[in-house]
Amino acid sequence: MYVDLKKKDSKIDEYLINATIRLLRDRWSVNQIINHYFNDLSITLKEEIRKFLVTLKWIGLQEDVNYPPPKYLGSKMTLAVYALLEVGFDPKKDIRKILRF
Repeated sequence: MYVDLKKKDSKIDEYLINATIRLLRDRWSVNQIINHYFNDLSITLKEEIRKFLVTLKWIGLQEDVNYPPPKYLGSKMTLAVYALLEVGFDPKKDIRKILRF
C-alpha cells in the first residue's frame, strides 16, 4: 500500500516517509499528519492516506505490545521496513537478501 500510495501524487511521494516517521516514532495523530503534509490533496487521496496511516498506527502499537521497548524494538522495527521501502527495497525481489534459510 505504501508503494502504491507514493505513485498517486508527487506530494505523497515526497512526504509519505516523513508522515510514517511522525506516526511511528514521534506519535503524531493521523489528523495532525494529514493536516501538516497532505492538506491540499483531494478528499479521495486524503482518505487513502488516512486508511494507510490508521492501519499502520495499529500495527505499530501491536508491535510495541508484542516486543516492548526498550528491551525490544517494537514499532521501530516496523519503521525500519518503511525505510527499506523508501530506498528501493522490493520485498518480492530482495527478501532473500535479508532472510537466510
